[in-house]
Amino acid sequence: MSQFFISVSTWLHSIASVIFIGHFILLAGIYLPVLSKNGTTLSEISRRSRLWMYVSLLIFVVTGTHLMLIDPGYLGFMDFSNFWGIVMVVKHILVLAMLAMGFWFNAILHVGPMMSSNNPEQAIARFRKYVNAMAVCGALVLLLTALAQVE
Repeated sequence: MSQFFISVSTWLHSIASVIFIGHFILLAGIYLPVLSKNGTTLSEISRRSRLWMYVSLLIFVVTGTHLMLIDPGYLGFMDFSNFWGIVMVVKHILVLAMLAMGFWFNAILHVGPMMSSNNPEQAIARFRKYVNAMAVCGALVLLLTALAQVE
């Protein structure tokens, strides 16, 4: 039965990765370059994706905690004396940085609603910076996840 839970956790964690990180990679690579002159459309994409982002973050927390606790590389809370532990702490610092960037750009700067204003150029430039940073950080999180699998 535990193999079943491990498989389901890994599967859900992967789906959350695709949704969260894939969203920013698609925004940075496809949608933003094409729609950068249409702030209303970008604002709507941002608004409609919000629930998906929050759900994927919740799935990350639940499945990530489960997968971390059962991993043979996990030596205990705040024990970073092996390669896996070091990679995981760097990965989680990067994830926290992504959450902080999301809070800063969305809650403080209100970039999404600003894009549909009368003068969206500045908001779109900020949104582009945010999306590119999130896409790069997301790709690095995936790289660190792959590195953690090395034994």
